[in-house]
Amino acid sequence: MKMLSRLLKEHQAKQNERKELQEKRRREAIAAATCLTEALVDHLNVGVAQAYVNQRKLDHEVKTLQVQAGQFSKQTAQWISMVEGFNQALKEIGDVENWARSIEMDMRTIATALEYVHKVFLPPTVLPYTNPVLRIVDYKSRTCLKGSAKGIKALCGRNLVKFDQKGKGVEEGPTGSVTSEGPEFTASIWS
Repeated sequence: MKMLSRLLKEHQAKQNERKELQEKRRREAIAAATCLTEALVDHLNVGVAQAYVNQRKLDHEVKTLQVQAGQFSKQTAQWISMVEGFNQALKEIGDVENWARSIEMDMRTIATALEYVHKVFLPPTVLPYTNPVLRIVDYKSRTCLKGSAKGIKALCGRNLVKFDQKGKGVEEGPTGSVTSEGPEFTASIWS
């Protein structure tokens, strides 16, 4: 009986050791499984967390891009408006420049005709009539000029025409004719 009792005690001791060993291994297995689960979840969460962070950054960048695109659109519209205004101003300058050239050419033609008439046809004389309108027709160069009585004074001279005190009359001379109707004169030069 002693032997049986000793065997029973040994068996119970071994069984207790096995239970403790199994309990220890079970706790270790649970701890390892918990660590593995946490590691897997953390690994997956890192990717999800990174995706979430990236999504938030993208949302922020999209909003910023929308604001900047709106500002750029407004600025582009302003630039287009400024360029159109600049082009219109250039067109107007070109129109004014063409008009000025045309006026300049007309004035040069008038000045040349007056110089020619003054040099070729006229000795200096004074007309008694006060400031009528003068129209000079030069048939040789086909020009027509308008001016004042001071201009007709230079044009007419003694040989071309003589006026009475009121500036009336028609007279032909060796170089042309002058017709007077009221305050307007037409001088024709046929040299």
